[in-house]
Amino acid sequence: MREEVSRKEVSRKEARAGQSPQPETVLVTGATGFLGEYLVRRLVGKYRVLALGRNRDRGRRLEAYGAVFCPGDFTRRESCACYLKEADYVIHAGALSSVWGKWEDFYRTNVAGTDLIARLCREYGVRRLVYLSSPSIYTCREDRYEIREEDAPERNELNYYIRSKLMAEERIRWWNRKGLETVILRPRGLIGPGDTSLVPRLLRANQGVGIPLFNGGHNLVDLTGVENAALACELALTAKGASGGVFNITNGEPTEFRVLLERFLKAIGERPHYRRLPFGLVYGAAGVLEKVYGILGLSGEPPLTRYTVCTLGHAQTMDIRRAGKILGYRPEKTLEESIREYGLWWRGQQERKDHGGGNGNLTEKDAAGKGQDVLTRPGKVTEVKLYRCGSCVNDLSIAFQGMPREKREFPARAALIRHKEMGNILYDTGYSEEVFRGGLFLGLYRLINPVRLGREETIAARLKKDGISPKSVRKVILSHAHPDHVGGLSRLSGVELVATGEVLEAFHGHRIRDLMCRSLMPPKGCIRTERQPENLSENHFLCRYFERVYDLFGDGSIYGVVLDGHCRGQLGLWIPDVSLFLAADACWGGDLAGAVPRMRLLPRLLQKDFGAYRDTLRRICRLKREHPEIRVVFSHQRERGKARE
Repeated sequence: MREEVSRKEVSRKEARAGQSPQPETVLVTGATGFLGEYLVRRLVGKYRVLALGRNRDRGRRLEAYGAVFCPGDFTRRESCACYLKEADYVIHAGALSSVWGKWEDFYRTNVAGTDLIARLCREYGVRRLVYLSSPSIYTCREDRYEIREEDAPERNELNYYIRSKLMAEERIRWWNRKGLETVILRPRGLIGPGDTSLVPRLLRANQGVGIPLFNGGHNLVDLTGVENAALACELALTAKGASGGVFNITNGEPTEFRVLLERFLKAIGERPHYRRLPFGLVYGAAGVLEKVYGILGLSGEPPLTRYTVCTLGHAQTMDIRRAGKILGYRPEKTLEESIREYGLWWRGQQERKDHGGGNGNLTEKDAAGKGQDVLTRPGKVTEVKLYRCGSCVNDLSIAFQGMPREKREFPARAALIRHKEMGNILYDTGYSEEVFRGGLFLGLYRLINPVRLGREETIAARLKKDGISPKSVRKVILSHAHPDHVGGLSRLSGVELVATGEVLEAFHGHRIRDLMCRSLMPPKGCIRTERQPENLSENHFLCRYFERVYDLFGDGSIYGVVLDGHCRGQLGLWIPDVSLFLAADACWGGDLAGAVPRMRLLPRLLQKDFGAYRDTLRRICRLKREHPEIRVVFSHQRERGKARE
């Protein structure tokens, strides 16, 4: 224990001395669960995140966000102790969360498991443990308003889950008295994309016998956007004066149950189906069902439980002023936003099921015939649109040995990235009319590489057609300085240009060998500032595949990946919120990757370093093979629907 504490103290002294130590480490238990994924996504830009969980498929997704996946079980010392040794902070979000089950399972997971985590935190010198409890401990057969943290009962036998959570909280308080810094959070009713518990239960009832409605559904209910719960956890890690405290967490928007339910149903496109029932009768029936299931040992959970009936039939609102005062908690996402995003996610899930595909994490709408591809998912990056901004035509047999004589049109893509905090960002800008106005060099370029560009295909026209002002674009990330990537800059104004130093050098060099000439330079005023990536990542999962990986804006929302070969310093993008890897010109299309070794001499000479080009493509193929959930898009590959790539 002394060695572990000493190691962490040395790291903290280095931080105070400005010696650029490794970022502090946060271990998240239950990381493969609903809240766990949101916690990882929130923390990866600020901490080194160890994601402890048992679901390896979801673990690979967490690695894609930048976490270190730690397969393990927090109820077993030998399975999790090795990870606790590395942690500066721990968020214990793992639990058996169910309205029904065996007491032995609840005790082993929620009580003994929590006690083990706290013991290891104390043993290995963890700075603070944040424990996720539950406001279900307040539930009873009466309306309760503005419940304060100290209003929690000493005992509540409504179900085993509640009983185990009360006991777990007592263990946390015991360890706090022993010197471990602890914070207990009680987030109420988590909602958001990915929820497979709260809302789906109501939807199944609505599609079946109907949702029980007591007293007209006028009982007030508090809910919490899952992003807000993740925010509270982050604040609790370092808030001064929070140790030993207990904090209620909600959106702070109490709403009538019926109104809330109808908002959810409207968002997913369903009509409400109610069953108006007397509370006392249903509560008594639920008690009988629980006894029958318990005596007969029936599998599954009863159709109704007393806890569920109390939750549906009585008001429960919570006082969150203590969290605001001590943690600095202010909900970032409104209830209306959470409901709208849940509706988008749910409809996307159903569409994907209907079409028999997908990984369940992405709402994807293909619009190949309209020159764009749209990816949406709630997160820091809420949407990515891939626009076709012109194209060029080449014969495959001239480019590759063994290919049939086939004229293929290669679209020039630009991507609009909608960022919650930074607004509209472009990745490349496609062709512009300037490609037809240049001198001898561009004439030769068009001869070798015939260009097509419709009047409505420029990036400015694409944006305006979607109701987006080009003036709203404040940042442009440039993959490299070739005519089909820089052209649209001339139609923008006052943007910050983000590119590697090698690409900026080529951009300003006006050298024919870099396929850049003076006539392609945008007018003065188009580019306000230029910036090179600075936040070099060392622990991100992409570092296993690529040598230079940058957190472009320091918030974990967009990563730049250097893809050398086609040109020096070419910058690809990894956008974790939509599981999208934009690979620029690392290849001319996913279906052409196997033909690259047979590339003819002239196209080889167009690559800055053909050996590096092949190596970069091998790395991308390995990434795709080991992470099939990631969608890789090359700038010039065919629109989806025209070819299987």
